[in-house]
Amino acid sequence: MTSRLHPIATAAAALAALSLTGCAGLVLPSADTMAKLPIVRFGEQAPAHQEYVLLLPANTPLPIDASVEGSLLAQGAKAPMSVTLKKNLYIYKRWVSFDDKTWTPGQDVIDGKFRITIPGEKTGADPGVMQAEFNLK
Repeated sequence: MTSRLHPIATAAAALAALSLTGCAGLVLPSADTMAKLPIVRFGEQAPAHQEYVLLLPANTPLPIDASVEGSLLAQGAKAPMSVTLKKNLYIYKRWVSFDDKTWTPGQDVIDGKFRITIPGEKTGADPGVMQAEFNLK
């Protein structure tokens, strides 16, 4: 089964922790407002009760926790992984930038998809697959 994933949800979550926020995220604030927002580099503490720009830096390991669990399973599994980006990625709500100056809606520049198959789906003995793919448009 293959499905399209909303690009901003991809940008992080792994980049998997990102999601759209209400209507306020639909319009990018002015350049002056954006310049005043603090930039939080991944791994730093985000300011409490204040908006910020998240920086996922290039060539820096970004942790991903993968898991398979649920009431159907007698035993689940978890595995830590890490990914690295080719270039800096700044994220503010549904907006992304590669230079912290030019902002674009995430879905206009990043594409992603998930692929999930169950064990044995193709040949009866093949392993299941959980795959996430993130691409620049």
